[in-house]
Amino acid sequence: MRKTILLIMFAIALSNVYAQQTTYKFGVKGGINYIHLENYGKGYYSDFDPKLGWSCGGLFQYTRGGFLNYSIAPEILFTQSVTNVDLLYITDCLTTIQSIDIPVSFKLGLQLSKIFRPYILGNVYGSYIIKEYGNFFSTLDEDHSQPSNHLNKLYFGISAGMGFDLWKFELEGRYRWNLVRINSDDYTALKQMGLELSCAILF
Repeated sequence: MRKTILLIMFAIALSNVYAQQTTYKFGVKGGINYIHLENYGKGYYSDFDPKLGWSCGGLFQYTRGGFLNYSIAPEILFTQSVTNVDLLYITDCLTTIQSIDIPVSFKLGLQLSKIFRPYILGNVYGSYIIKEYGNFFSTLDEDHSQPSNHLNKLYFGISAGMGFDLWKFELEGRYRWNLVRINSDDYTALKQMGLELSCAILF
């Protein structure tokens, strides 16, 4: 019983100390990704392998709580992802997608010290494809019969991961799945998925 009371008092003390931290923060972030296309077995036979991509942008973070706390962090990112598609009849068919992503993250953290907070996260995001190029997309329309806007450019998804804040820096890893098909022509179930690793500076 005594140990339980001491633990409760310790948690309350930590909460009072850490409650003085800044609630609102802005930041800039950048990172690398291994986001790639997948077709989920529909359409023609092919293999999809991720290649190194990157992202950069900004974020706003609102945090509440003490020792146990939560954050809501909307972001806006420019993301470039690269996939190497190995078709049955064509190999090394690289394709690049550039998009504007708007993730909104929900983070649950533990303020272990004044400068260190590990957390877990989940988010929802919307993306808009601003440019796509590579042999894969041109191969899908070899006879030029499809209109130029055949690609579904707007899609939504979810992601989950973990990270930590250390002073003014934030390191984070998350895995994303988009829920809406990107392409509706020869490859009828194209979606993006993959790992994102990022670092942010918070102000």
